[in-house]
Amino acid sequence: MSEVRRCTVCGRPLRDPVSRARGTGPVCARKLREMSPKARRQLLPVDDVPTGPYL
Repeated sequence: MSEVRRCTVCGRPLRDPVSRARGTGPVCARKLREMSPKARRQLLPVDDVPTGPYL
């Protein structure tokens, strides 16, 4: 899995290795944890969904 250089929620640069691995900065990660699952699904990108013959 490659590290993300920008937050997938707000687009700000990620400087911390943990944030890069997670793909979100600390503020956005906290906000996502506080959101309902339905709201979270609408916000997160779907580009990371694997595609292939098994789908």
